[in-house]
Amino acid sequence: MTDQDQETAFHRPIWDKGGAIDAEMLRFTIGDDWLQDRRLVEVDIQGSLAHVAGLGRAGLLKDADVQTIRGGLAKLLASYRAGEWTLDPADEDVHSAVERRLIDLVGEPGKRMHLGRSRNDQVATDVRLWLRGAIAHARSGLERLIAACTGLAAQRGAVPLPGYTHLRRAMPSSIGAWVSAYRGAFGADLGELAAAEARIARCPLGSGAGYGIPLELDRAGVAEDLGFDGPEEPPTLTQLSRGRAELAYLSALEAIALDLGKLSFDLWLFSSKEFGFLTLPEELTTGSSLMPQKRNPDLVELIRAHCRQVVADRAALLDLVRDLPAGYHRDFQLIKPPLFRAHDRMMAMLPLAARLLERLELDEAVLKKIAQDPELLATENALKRAAQGEAFRDVYRAESKALKPKG
Repeated sequence: MTDQDQETAFHRPIWDKGGAIDAEMLRFTIGDDWLQDRRLVEVDIQGSLAHVAGLGRAGLLKDADVQTIRGGLAKLLASYRAGEWTLDPADEDVHSAVERRLIDLVGEPGKRMHLGRSRNDQVATDVRLWLRGAIAHARSGLERLIAACTGLAAQRGAVPLPGYTHLRRAMPSSIGAWVSAYRGAFGADLGELAAAEARIARCPLGSGAGYGIPLELDRAGVAEDLGFDGPEEPPTLTQLSRGRAELAYLSALEAIALDLGKLSFDLWLFSSKEFGFLTLPEELTTGSSLMPQKRNPDLVELIRAHCRQVVADRAALLDLVRDLPAGYHRDFQLIKPPLFRAHDRMMAMLPLAARLLERLELDEAVLKKIAQDPELLATENALKRAAQGEAFRDVYRAESKALKPKG
């Protein structure tokens, strides 16, 4: 394959030294990274703007070059937001695409932008900036779901609902007790998001390929410009911990998914005709292509399934990063697909789950009738008798015997 053939297939990678590059190898190593990296264009430019400003403050770039590069980056950001360009299969990744376009735009000064950094610390910074927005988005969606739980408890909390163990009627409960448990669970999940946020508090820029940069960089100033608490120290920590911030975020999403999956199962079960406790909003159900009477709970079934997939996405990410030696490895490129998949799943589910709770219709007649089931009161009766002086084991057996069918 000639150089010209390779040029028509790919933009020359930024690591190109002028030698031969096997196109099949390059295609495999790039994979769909160019597509995944479309999410990172804005944060990559944001990081580059701060990096270049830091180079200027450190005296490593002339003021004129700083202004030229920052002006070019601002134009690239505006044109990207206007939909005038994006990453395509000819791009290796977001970093090379932005640098190439910057050089085309401003010329020679654009070649100086990469001074004092590696793609390794650059992508780590990009992902942490992206995670900052992702966590905020997840928190907002979760808070809406918690508000929906609170609203249902306030409006219909006194409506009776049987409590179950082993999916058999056990003790009296209520809609308020049921939905407040979910409110508490989702509230605890907010703490998981806070823990994930703590993982992204420090800025990787300046750690280079993992062993620092032998220049006097303004790491603290760059970190402050980007809204971090400070630079990540020691520099070797950045690559050693690659994937851990992402895993912390997916662990938080997994926690939400475990609770949301339970809620979707409850809604699925309680809305069945056999239970008949509640009705799902008509606009949030589907129909059958054959059976005209059907209103199918496809939404809650798919929420339940996607919750399982979030758990699977976390497991996929964990398998990528565990047991690797210290330092950078190209394995890290594959962190992005499960990270972005799990995020997308959860961001789609949370508002729909809130809408389900906000519009539920309860069949109070059915629930009040079930509340009269004497079996639900057996435990309370036994405890009251025991509190009045009878031995608990005696009244336990007596209540059990009294509930057995006669004859």
